Amino acid sequence: MSKRHAETRPPLIPQPLSTRDALRQAVNQVVLARLPVFDRDLGEASEHAIQLSSITPMRLFLEKWATLVAIERHPEQARMMREAERTIADPSAPEDAFRKAQAAVTRILDTAAEEAGVALW
Repeated sequence: MSKRHAETRPPLIPQPLSTRDALRQAVNQVVLARLPVFDRDLGEASEHAIQLSSITPMRLFLEKWATLVAIERHPEQARMMREAERTIADPSAPEDAFRKAQAAVTRILDTAAEEAGVALW
């Protein structure tokens, strides 16, 4: 478990393997409403992989969804992420709130990427 989550409740589910089936099952468990988006993204990634004769689109798909699951399996982190995203999208948000929200998104993504075994940067 990441140090950043050490003082919060345990995750809803363990971090799944970064495979299509494991991630789909995890999405089904922690963020069911996003399952149609997962399936659409999977189809698009598969098509792009075939068109490009490259595994890169599938790798990016798996990394994206592994990171999303890593966030969503921690309800408090998911809530904080959505709150920060709303602040960033609000053109009337004060500059200090905007910067704090940016820092929160970066911190949450870094933690999620670490948990998912994904190199974001």
